[in-house]
Amino acid sequence: MYGVTLKEILENDELEGVKVIAGSRGLDRIVTSVNIMEVPDIDKWVKPGELLLTTGFAIKDDANALQKLIPLLSSKKLAGLGIKPKRYISGYTDQMIQMAESLDFPIIEFPQHMSYSDLIQPILGHITNRQAEFLKKIEYANNRLMDIMVNYNDLNKIVLTVEELIGNPVEIDDIDNNVLATSITKEEKEEIVPVKLPIIALNNTLGYMKCYELNGRISKIDMITLERTTAIIALEFLNQGKIKEIARHYKDQFLIELTSGSITDVKQIIQRARQLNWNLEQEYAILILDCNMNSYEVSQINNYQEFLIKMYDIADSSIKAFEKKPIMGIAGSNILMLLPVKNLCMFYAKEAGESLVKFGNYLSKEYKKLKIDTLINIGIGKPYSNPAELYKSFSEAKKALKISKAMYSKKNVMYYEDLGIFQLFQEINSDGMNFVNNIISPLAEYDQKKDSSLMKTLEEYFNSNGNIKQVAQKMYIHYNTAIYRIDQIQKLLEVDLSNPDDRLNVEIALKLKHYLDL
Repeated sequence: MYGVTLKEILENDELEGVKVIAGSRGLDRIVTSVNIMEVPDIDKWVKPGELLLTTGFAIKDDANALQKLIPLLSSKKLAGLGIKPKRYISGYTDQMIQMAESLDFPIIEFPQHMSYSDLIQPILGHITNRQAEFLKKIEYANNRLMDIMVNYNDLNKIVLTVEELIGNPVEIDDIDNNVLATSITKEEKEEIVPVKLPIIALNNTLGYMKCYELNGRISKIDMITLERTTAIIALEFLNQGKIKEIARHYKDQFLIELTSGSITDVKQIIQRARQLNWNLEQEYAILILDCNMNSYEVSQINNYQEFLIKMYDIADSSIKAFEKKPIMGIAGSNILMLLPVKNLCMFYAKEAGESLVKFGNYLSKEYKKLKIDTLINIGIGKPYSNPAELYKSFSEAKKALKISKAMYSKKNVMYYEDLGIFQLFQEINSDGMNFVNNIISPLAEYDQKKDSSLMKTLEEYFNSNGNIKQVAQKMYIHYNTAIYRIDQIQKLLEVDLSNPDDRLNVEIALKLKHYLDL
């Protein structure tokens, strides 16, 4: 409920003769209603913002009651105490005056000829009129803001209108504190700490509304105007999000069809791409980013879908340095990107493969800034100039991604042509399965039976290029323990890891196992 300051109420002509006895520094307290004291235990019947009136009858037999009453009413956040003295209360003690002054709690005295109705009627009338003014102003502000959003859809007009309504400049920022619209200069902003209101929709913070008290403090009605504005902006943010979501869906669907090879007509491909403002009449290679995280923790990210969009936005920002209208999409837990080979070669290197890998490494570093515990994996296919053949690049990127995830090294960006012998992993027949099982199964069975870590030790052995000292350091075990485990592995597998043929067979079998487990 809206109210009026006690000072404004006392300025009313109908209350002439009412005077302030103590607590004048508290006259800016807001009066929202009036109450009358008829019982001694009044604390049970009062509410914050009330002006309490009394003749003192309820406490006439208690000499100290009035003095005790003042801190009680102040603690209940009442606006003040109005007293009609002399009939039941003889006067005011020094202690009572001092208490009211120390608490900035107003005590007012009304004349003998005034009845309760003489006081209550003008006070409530003043409050009602003020409430009507407030509601009228709020309705006016709301109508103006809605008119701008419906007819202009312009955040810049919003901030200028809000500044006009509340008398102070404002700013609208997105969730990352990027300025979307403002009515204050950079120099003015540096001098003032703003009042900051979140723009919230569907329990998510979408941005912020900032008000800079450059021309005075924000009033209660100003705050209501700001809160209404954030609600209107939240609706606009949601609408923009839905439009982007629909556009992204069409792009994703087209990319899925393109990379599956279901569209073979080049003219049809180019025509559909143009409708999305994409240019497919140049050489592209496909990059697949795996976002299938088991666990993640990123600031202000509440669910996996938000996490995926965050990953998408980072990739989008990274590729825009090379192509203003990047060709990207989301397929399940993967982000697909068509990398413009010519543009990358102009920046990184003449050779296409090297440029593609360098961009992949750059993208990987950008994701590391999110401080994600899980390793990001990227697979990149070969370049193709014919858009009808891009499904081949997608197939190659998918295989490179799978190999990247299967490797136990830290090489998380894999280009198809760099796979070497692992290109043969495309189709593993029964002979290949038998090869893996015959070599690896003794270790797997031993680890399961003994609850040991021989398989992990073997992985670290190859990852450390056979350096047992490094194996011990990485696994936090004693050097002699590492030697003992390697010896156990060789006996179980019946191999000699110093023999090049045995070592190659075991390493390939181990990597094949990782590949098959994905």
